[in-house]
Amino acid sequence: RLFTRNPVCFIFSALLTPGFLFTDLSFLVLNPGNGEPITADQDYFINPLHGSWISPDDNIRLYYNSIFAPVLGLADGITFGNRIYLKLDRSAINVNTPLLSDIGFRQRTRLLLHEYAHVKQYRDFNDSQTAFGFAYLKAFCQYGFSYRANPFEDEAFVKQQQVNKLLQDPLGTQFMDKWKLNNWAARIGSPTRTDYETHPNRPGEYHLRFQRGSITLNCNRPLARPGYIGESLSSCTARI
Repeated sequence: RLFTRNPVCFIFSALLTPGFLFTDLSFLVLNPGNGEPITADQDYFINPLHGSWISPDDNIRLYYNSIFAPVLGLADGITFGNRIYLKLDRSAINVNTPLLSDIGFRQRTRLLLHEYAHVKQYRDFNDSQTAFGFAYLKAFCQYGFSYRANPFEDEAFVKQQQVNKLLQDPLGTQFMDKWKLNNWAARIGSPTRTDYETHPNRPGEYHLRFQRGSITLNCNRPLARPGYIGESLSSCTARI
């Protein structure tokens, strides 16, 4: 039945899957080593999206400054199984730099969130690179050979936008600024939600839930438009 539903795309993916596996092998050769694990700063944004299936034993590795095969020269990142290859260099967040001003870190984080979605997709195919590659190529064919229209890519693009309230919202980024400044990672872990909450009875109070508690922001006045860049956040304080 799989063949008769779309024989052209079935044949296309069957013919190109060996090339997909060869490309995977070429990245292993071009980028030797064990890569690096994610940092606490990165997990801050990854956990709200993927915390239910990530564990320390997953061994997901990041390869920075990766050498890309010529056929994929325009890509900034690519994922094969548990290995995420990034052209960008490794960028740790500066404790003294507000997240809203750290454009480089936010750019890397969005790309990482996109690639993590592909790791999850690979897991959904029982960690089979062959099965995942076949399905990805078949979808690419079925959706008009469009990279962006491919459901695997569409899901990844959607995922990378789902933490925007924490990553680029002027109020939402305050939670991370307080979290890193006070070294709260060891005490409360990473966020478990992709958005903060407004207290219904306390104007100017905002909450974000974490693995082992929460952070509460108190501002001396309610924000008329939370997240609007014109609002002043300098008077906000935080507690856990």
